[in-house]
Amino acid sequence: MSRRRDLRNVLAIARREFVARGATRTFVISTVVLVLLVCGVALSPIIVRYVGDQVGTDRVALFAGDAPAALDPRGTLERLLNASANVLPGSAAPTERLAYEVVPVASVGELQQGVEAGTYGAGLVFGRAPNGDLAVTLYTKDVPTSRLPQLLQQAATAIVVGDRLERLGLSPGQAAGLFAPPSVEVRRWESETGWVEPSAEGDSAEALVGASIAGTALAVFILLAIVLYGQWVAMSVVEEKTSRVLEVILGAATPFQLLAGKVLGVGGLGLLQYVVTVVPATLILVFQDQIAGLVLGRSGATNLPSWLRPEILLVFGVMFVLAFGLYAVLYAAAGSLVSRQEDVNTVVAPLSLISTLGYLVSVWAASGIIDLRSPLVVVLTQVPFLSPYFVPSRLAFGTISPLEVVSAVGLLLVSIPIAIGFAARLYAAGVLMYGQRPGLRMLVVALRGH
Repeated sequence: MSRRRDLRNVLAIARREFVARGATRTFVISTVVLVLLVCGVALSPIIVRYVGDQVGTDRVALFAGDAPAALDPRGTLERLLNASANVLPGSAAPTERLAYEVVPVASVGELQQGVEAGTYGAGLVFGRAPNGDLAVTLYTKDVPTSRLPQLLQQAATAIVVGDRLERLGLSPGQAAGLFAPPSVEVRRWESETGWVEPSAEGDSAEALVGASIAGTALAVFILLAIVLYGQWVAMSVVEEKTSRVLEVILGAATPFQLLAGKVLGVGGLGLLQYVVTVVPATLILVFQDQIAGLVLGRSGATNLPSWLRPEILLVFGVMFVLAFGLYAVLYAAAGSLVSRQEDVNTVVAPLSLISTLGYLVSVWAASGIIDLRSPLVVVLTQVPFLSPYFVPSRLAFGTISPLEVVSAVGLLLVSIPIAIGFAARLYAAGVLMYGQRPGLRMLVVALRGH
């Protein structure tokens, strides 16, 4: 019967915390901002292409001059300039439009007048140099380092190289084979397994960039969860101490029940905010091609990132919950030591510093500044206060074994009851302390006094 009453008290406190803080303007505004921000990031490929469509086609004038017709200067230029587009010249549907359109002109004078008047963004003229090479003249009103002049110089280089190869007697097929990229097999050394066989996507540049983005993004989510929601817990305790409501509540519930209820209430609210934020963003990523079809009239958005795998999301969810549980009880205990909201940041500073340190080292490792396989990172992965940052990041890169994941989760599970015991003792003494400045001496007095 006593346990049932204890559970009812915990749930009642959690429900009160959930409803009261969830109805605040801060929670509503922060949730809306997070949803818009994350969905905006997920929609960024479509937004960029839509803005580009609204700007219109950039027209480039071409005077082929002495360029061989066999090289098809106009078609080659359009293919090279629109190489970043998914639909190339010759395969575009009637409703689709290229980013760059090459327009042949009859003379150099017409080309110059068109560029001067703004009819054309730039113009290219091909002639012959004394040594027989194609000579190229670029007419533009932009600075040479602008995007279009740079693209035109690269495209002109390709045409000139093609002309040289043709004069040497190489067919277009032979020329294409000459510049085909080599097949490079990448093998990594693993201390546990030796030389690792190349994978289909694990060592590709795209996969590595995706893993780096994933590691950084997951670390940011963990940091926000710990700092933001931990602050909520601490502030809630101080608010009740300031208004003396806490003394009334302690008449109906024990300090431990109050601590557990606050952590559960704020934790549930934080989890709700993350679900509201992550679910629409995930749906946007999954159905990005369909959304691009509706908005742009064509597909062409990026595919689902290779790092967005179920096991990574599952491990991240576990580490998210455990990290919040570990830090939240300590934030609540720290908040109980002060009586003014102005002192909250001071008393929780050590926890925020540890969390920020874990975030920074994790980001450095995900960006390649620190080797994810270094002994330092391997050791830090098993430290309960830091493991929530390193485990998802290393999993995204494939540099952590299942045994290490299980070990890190196990150590977190063991450390949480220890933290709860310490926090409950400190909380029970701290909630009744008023008017004292936070410090190490007060912490020792609070622990001895309980």
